Amino acid sequence: MSQPRLSILGLGHAPNIVHSVNNRLLAQGIDATSLVITNTASSDAEIARVASSKNFSGLMVGHFVQSDPQWFQRVLQIIYSANPNIQLIHQQGPSDAERAIERHFNVQLPLRST
Repeated sequence: MSQPRLSILGLGHAPNIVHSVNNRLLAQGIDATSLVITNTASSDAEIARVASSKNFSGLMVGHFVQSDPQWFQRVLQIIYSANPNIQLIHQQGPSDAERAIERHFNVQLPLRST
């Protein structure tokens, strides 16, 4: 039995962390897309564009963005307007990304297609 295909959108403020997590997810068989975001209107437009580009399974948002409640809520509104079925994945930092996906989607990484 094959595991589901997962498509994860990751958003964060620190480029090195965002890219590192994205590369780790890709190595685990996840269709991962990441964006480095800022608290600006141009970044909001890019979030909307990317979020509407495919039917993402899950969303991971970095701690720096989450720590600003107004920014975090605005980002979620943008995401859910563009992709209403996306699921927010709660993680405990970058090192928990893979385990958070396993917990949230009840899968085992790496994903293998058959």
